[in-house]
Amino acid sequence: MSASDLEAVELSAATDARGQRAVASLLESWARRAVPGDSVSRARLLVAASEHAAYAGDARRALRLSRRALATGDHVAPDTRCYVVSALLMCGHLREAVALADEVLADRPADAEAYLFLGEELAWHHQHDDATRVWTSGLFRCAGDEEATEVLLAAMRRTRAPLRQVDLREAGAAARGGAGDVLVLPGPAPARE
Repeated sequence: MSASDLEAVELSAATDARGQRAVASLLESWARRAVPGDSVSRARLLVAASEHAAYAGDARRALRLSRRALATGDHVAPDTRCYVVSALLMCGHLREAVALADEVLADRPADAEAYLFLGEELAWHHQHDDATRVWTSGLFRCAGDEEATEVLLAAMRRTRAPLRQVDLREAGAAARGGAGDVLVLPGPAPARE
């Protein structure tokens, strides 16, 4: 099994849930029977299987597979634990996910890829405050690395929560018991890229 073999299998997967489950099962079976000379680790196969299970909507299986990947002791960039965080978020285990993310970042204080991955996962799961905290921490810890700083700033801009205009008419009218002059405050201007 080579990286190109893995990529070919993943790219040939049907995009529906059934196809994604089938690829997850195939990758999981390959991880069970590692062959000497394989250039893809068992953990990488299990992480890929976990991701396909997630695409199929099977959060519990994704979590089980990512934990098995972590248990192998093999490294999957940026950190195998990042994939467990992703699966935990998918399962709705926010506290456990944030605690594990903090553990990863404590162990890898200057790894911009870990900050990027974890921030994007948190933002994807609508945990914008935690995502911003992760990226901000990464900006401070990777301050001497211009490329890392640009990547993290771009992620913050790209995944920012949608901005909307704040309309106080309803709240103001309700507080005064009905009609009257109402102040409408504009929402924040969208970020410029």
